[in-house]
Amino acid sequence: MKHSGLIALGLLLALGCLFLGLQMGKKQLNQFEVTQVEVSQPSTEINNSAKNLSSELKNESTQLITELKKEVKQLKQELAEKNTLIDAMNSSMGLLEQQVEIAYTEIDEAADQNTSSPFHPEPASITPEQARQWVPEAFASVIANQQGDMIELFKRHHQAEISTDWAANREQELRDAIAISEFSNDVNIESITCKTTTCEIRGFELAPNSWMEVSQQVQGGSLGKNVSTWSYLAGNENGDTLIYMLSEVGGTRIETTNKDN
Repeated sequence: MKHSGLIALGLLLALGCLFLGLQMGKKQLNQFEVTQVEVSQPSTEINNSAKNLSSELKNESTQLITELKKEVKQLKQELAEKNTLIDAMNSSMGLLEQQVEIAYTEIDEAADQNTSSPFHPEPASITPEQARQWVPEAFASVIANQQGDMIELFKRHHQAEISTDWAANREQELRDAIAISEFSNDVNIESITCKTTTCEIRGFELAPNSWMEVSQQVQGGSLGKNVSTWSYLAGNENGDTLIYMLSEVGGTRIETTNKDN
């Protein structure tokens, strides 16, 4: 009996200890759950904040990438336009260089032709000594200062044969036409010489512009039809104004009037 009582007492003590242990465990468990709840609340807020921040960063990144793509596209377009402009400029420069080379080539060819080709002779000219065999000294100097068509006409006139009837009639018609001009007293005609189709007039102008008036009246009449005319005024060292005119029947009418004092 004594041992049974001790056993029962031991069991009671064991049960009491177990009960106390269970109560203490339950209390600790409750405290842990409260702590876990308290800890889980800030963690949720942090997670939400992190999610919001991540979303904002994502939106900003997307917007920034979109803007960068637009800028890159615009830069590519501008670069393409500049490249097109550069290509056009290079093409124009190449064409310009080619045209310049062609122009230089043509100039060189023209120079070679003018110096060596029989199809591009030098303009006709004459020396005072050559002219003096046909006209007086003062008029020879006037002729020697000219070149080209006038010199060719001068030589053709003095080297031509004389058609007696035509020359005589033409000379008289020219004298009559000059005589009836209201300015006839202001010119002194020294000679009128005709050949076959050409005529030469030499003289002196006594009043300014008088020969221009006389020659215009002569050429404006029947004697000026279908006639090529070259007229020249020149001053000599004595202060006189020389008149020199060549005309050719059958040519295109041309008049050149100059005056040197």
